[in-house]
Amino acid sequence: MKKLFAFLWSILAFVKLEAQTGASIRIVYPIKEHSIVREPLVYIQGVAHPGGVLTINGAPVKIYHTGAFSAPVSLSRGDNVVSIHLENGTEYVNKQLSIHYEKPAPPKPTDGFAIESVNVMPSGELWLQPGDRIQVAVKAIPGMEATFYKGIPLTEADEKEVGVKGIYRGEYIFTEKDSLSAGTIPVQLLNPLTKEHTVTVCKDKVTVLHNSYSLTGLVTGSSAHLEYGLGTDRLGSARMGFIDTLVKLEVSGKMQGRYRVRLADQVQAYIPIENLRLQEGIHFRPYSLTGNWNVFPDSGYDQLSIQLNERLPYAVTQQTDPNRLVMDVYGAVSNTNWIIQKQGLQIIKNVWYDQVAKDVFRVYIDLSKPELWGYDVGYKGTSLVIRVKHQPPVLKLSKLTIGVDAGHGGNNIGASGIMDINEKEITLAMALKLKKQLEKEGAEVAITRQNDTSFNNADRARWMKEQHPDILVSIHCNSSGPSAKGVSTYYHHIAYRKPSQAINTELIKLGLADYGNVGSFNFFFNAPTSYPSVLVETGFLSNPEDEERLLDSEFQNRIAKGIVKGLKNYLKQVDKADH
Repeated sequence: MKKLFAFLWSILAFVKLEAQTGASIRIVYPIKEHSIVREPLVYIQGVAHPGGVLTINGAPVKIYHTGAFSAPVSLSRGDNVVSIHLENGTEYVNKQLSIHYEKPAPPKPTDGFAIESVNVMPSGELWLQPGDRIQVAVKAIPGMEATFYKGIPLTEADEKEVGVKGIYRGEYIFTEKDSLSAGTIPVQLLNPLTKEHTVTVCKDKVTVLHNSYSLTGLVTGSSAHLEYGLGTDRLGSARMGFIDTLVKLEVSGKMQGRYRVRLADQVQAYIPIENLRLQEGIHFRPYSLTGNWNVFPDSGYDQLSIQLNERLPYAVTQQTDPNRLVMDVYGAVSNTNWIIQKQGLQIIKNVWYDQVAKDVFRVYIDLSKPELWGYDVGYKGTSLVIRVKHQPPVLKLSKLTIGVDAGHGGNNIGASGIMDINEKEITLAMALKLKKQLEKEGAEVAITRQNDTSFNNADRARWMKEQHPDILVSIHCNSSGPSAKGVSTYYHHIAYRKPSQAINTELIKLGLADYGNVGSFNFFFNAPTSYPSVLVETGFLSNPEDEERLLDSEFQNRIAKGIVKGLKNYLKQVDKADH
């Protein structure tokens, strides 16, 4: 550990020593002295002597205490010469960069009589039903006649709309008469004058389902989840929530690496293929009458247990005014005439239900406290159980367990900035400082790592859940374009927004720009509902001003103290609302 921090700060010490002994510049971006770019603005970034005077094309450029600098330079089309000059006392150094700005060439029409590309949406191995729609986009030589599948016409799009000639588009809704089984969709191009034609097939295999019975599967995997749609980003698809193992789902399609599942007549979802094991033979559509309910306290939780005949899919949402959990159970029909509610409940105030559709049974759980401190949903046998965590008896850090996560680690280095110091090193330094500050307040701290070790996300989340934290704080550094800067905090569940707001408010007071309080964030540590969690992006390593602060040990201490103050303010806010 001592070696790690010695390495982290030795780079800064080296830069300060160089400032007294000479003049030199290290260019970080552009990497090459001769480069080609596609944008009219480029940031020249590098490291120079902090005590020197730096100009780029004659304009003064700030050198940060770390030695980092970053300056935008506007480019003309063609060749540009960027002159960099550094003076340090009586010594100086000059560098020149040659940057060729070349506007991106507009897309070109297909050359020759050919079909250049075919795109089908949805994509992948497709299982579709009658009534499902496919959309086909083809790039080919302009001015031809194009068709697909059973001679369905493809219409050439307006060049002004799509930017190039020769884009043909069409769609088709499958019917009961379609009988594809792992078949391909042909695309034909015809020259109406010469009658020359060419045919290609889509790479995606298509099956049209005509089952006379339900196709079902059972959920597998400890972190299986349902998704709203087929969209994705670097953190994955938008999620409805986790779902327990052995829940039966009715499959209505397959596309883009997911099964589409029917939850109710008007509700569908998607699940990764690896999280559903198809059942062989005939199995009935998921369905159950609801039985008796039992509401009772149990070692730190209040529990609601609902009797069912089989494991049905479900989804839980949170409401904050009033503080309430709402759970939809799909395929369930009410036969509940008996709700037992025991004495000693600490968080569940009232429970009731509504049959909101013929196949959607909605459960309402009113909470007696102003904040939600965690909940879990799953099955015990075929009884659906929701466990709602009690509010801590004393809302002080000295009586709580705080989870602290030092982002990345080991082989996962995270982002890096101009000074080429990795995010994993900075987050570890800040996490250890936060641990120290929390322990000064008397808190018990569960920290994911205290050295440079690899800890994959699934194991990290599983380990943290086993520690039963009251709140989790995960520390990271952001990265984007050079102009982006500031602190931001992130939450996924609306019920857990307030601690993220309180921390964000305190960190902005340190002089960091307000990048925002971000909700519905799909980070793996924000996804669990077992405890409130906050992801803190302490600043942008890609911005030299933020980077300078994040590399400063004293500023790291101020961040740690700001997080602690934010947590204390949140606890005071909750305590006040509860009395």
